[in-house]
Amino acid sequence: MSRASVTVKPRLKALGQQLEEWAHRGLDQHLRVGITGLSGAGKTAFITALVHQLLNAERDHLPMWEVLAQGRWLGAQRARQPDLTLAPFDYDAAMSCLLAESPSWPPSTRGISEIRLALRYRPGRGLRRQFKESVTLYLDLVDYPGEWLLDLPMLAQDYDQWSEQAWARLTHPTWRQSSEAWCEKVRGLSSSDDADVARCAEHYGQLLGQLRQQGATLLQPGRALLPGELAGTPVLAFFPLPPECDNEALRALMTERFDAYCEQVVKPFYRHHFARFDRQVVLVDCLTPLNQGRAPVEQMGMALKGVLDSFRYGPGSLLRRLFKPQIDKLLFAATKADHVSVDQHPNLLKLTQSLMGDAQRQIRFAGGEVETMVLSAVRASEQGQVDDGRGPIPVIRGHRLDGQPLMRFPGEVPGALPPAEFWQGQGFDFVPLAPPKGTLPLPHMRMDHLLQWLLGDKLR
Repeated sequence: MSRASVTVKPRLKALGQQLEEWAHRGLDQHLRVGITGLSGAGKTAFITALVHQLLNAERDHLPMWEVLAQGRWLGAQRARQPDLTLAPFDYDAAMSCLLAESPSWPPSTRGISEIRLALRYRPGRGLRRQFKESVTLYLDLVDYPGEWLLDLPMLAQDYDQWSEQAWARLTHPTWRQSSEAWCEKVRGLSSSDDADVARCAEHYGQLLGQLRQQGATLLQPGRALLPGELAGTPVLAFFPLPPECDNEALRALMTERFDAYCEQVVKPFYRHHFARFDRQVVLVDCLTPLNQGRAPVEQMGMALKGVLDSFRYGPGSLLRRLFKPQIDKLLFAATKADHVSVDQHPNLLKLTQSLMGDAQRQIRFAGGEVETMVLSAVRASEQGQVDDGRGPIPVIRGHRLDGQPLMRFPGEVPGALPPAEFWQGQGFDFVPLAPPKGTLPLPHMRMDHLLQWLLGDKLR
């Protein structure tokens, strides 16, 4: 066999796969959905639960999903992986975590993975109903580290703009005590020697990890937290400089590496994995930042808004879907609804809407459809009531992460971010819960509403 034929075959195979995808998109039988969320938002658990509900769909378990309620749903199967250069999403390992003797949440994502499902249904209207007994919709779901997502806003900045904003975040009163020692080292950095710069960059990555533990979310570059194959490379050896820094050689080196990082790391990541999304689910965890204070909640909102500015939104059309996809529907999903009592869900919805309000308005203006929903992909608690002598009090029953049983009134969720003076005298204490033990199909809150919003118009 000649070398030319060896080279041509993979190219022809890749071309065939691309033509197959175009054919599905042209017939409106392909949907690529981005599950977007910051680190710790629960993307892996959410995707696992979504796949599980599709593979095990039952009418009494998903009553609000129209195609199922109408008896037109024929089932779902895992399909051949569309991109052979990506790791497959490890659904089986994630389910094993949830169904273990001592259940645990699937581990955080450390790389990009993908899963494709074939969804088969009977058409209920239009020409398809006249000519086809069944139709298959191919659904692609992409999982990726939330840390890497944070880099997308850097594409709209130059180094000086990024450095000024990053330095301001480091010296914010909430995190100044933790970052002060590193900031002093940078102020005293007098050379652009590679070894000195590499050490400072390594310490900067460690500082970002420490700040994440304290509730900070807008931490860039994201690969400093989770470098993957870039660990130890010069393209990651950059960091913000103080505004008063007059070391031109050092600033030139930082600018060079910042530009290289954006061009060689962030742009390909966006182009290959994000630019082709048709729809988007944004997971918003308000409860964990509320536990940590006002600044973490504000920064979480800023981080998500910055990320959303990096995507294209607008009404879908055949030509756009084929050649320049844009997101026509976006859902803000306020997660961990099972961590609070049901009477607090309206406030959780209002809080999420208040934090994401600007982004919602911009996307609607661009022509995209936007919705906000309170849900739990895997319900980890049961709702109940206790009487303390003054009347019934709503409580939740579940298990702590260490497996110990829990029954408590979780507290009230504010309908908007409380003012600064509120945090000086009180705060919040929403306790994280372990997955439910040995329950199939996986219990949930409002995943049928999500499926109807996400797929309903495609399964008519």
